[in-house]
Amino acid sequence: MGISRLVLAGCLVLAGCTRVVEPPQALPGIPVAPIPAGQVADLLSDNVEEQDGNLFVTVEPERCSGIAQEVDAPFVFDHKPAAHDGGHWIAAGSPDVYVEEIVGLFRASFDAGVALAAARDTIESCRALPFTVGSMADRTYEFQLRPTRDSGSPDIVLWSFASPDWACDNAFVAAHNAAIEITACADIGGFDVLTLAEDALGRIEALANTVA
Repeated sequence: MGISRLVLAGCLVLAGCTRVVEPPQALPGIPVAPIPAGQVADLLSDNVEEQDGNLFVTVEPERCSGIAQEVDAPFVFDHKPAAHDGGHWIAAGSPDVYVEEIVGLFRASFDAGVALAAARDTIESCRALPFTVGSMADRTYEFQLRPTRDSGSPDIVLWSFASPDWACDNAFVAAHNAAIEITACADIGGFDVLTLAEDALGRIEALANTVA
């Protein structure tokens, strides 16, 4: 899966990336806790180099949008983040892998278990379906989900999909009042997105346990 001051500048890479937003303002009602909204950028890894790129913007059928859509990524945005951010970087290799990080912070009422279960349900409901993805660069891909391995963590969901010429390995991480989605795309699959997800979970835990 209202956004303020959304920036969606195109770039020449073939994978998606995310948005830049202004620092969040204080919100009434239920607090954004234990990680405050102002720390949303701290959820991003130190690898992030850019804040804009060529995003996956549409998915058909729409009910499968969570597994590939990067603009307003449903696994994050369906839960109405109080603050969000994102970034892009390239893991150099043979081939280069284009990595996107989409992060959100929520009010203290956020239920990470519910968010993870919803992601798993979407993945399983689309398991046997081919789906079509459109990018900001007006390129269209016909993808199919690949078999998914267990992450070994209740806080991490993994999934992968591929077309004849492009493949993406993905992770969704949720704990406390934070969620992080990671996509890693290249012309072949098999990138170690689990290590990135474990690092992301570590960032969440470190921030949640920081004593103000």
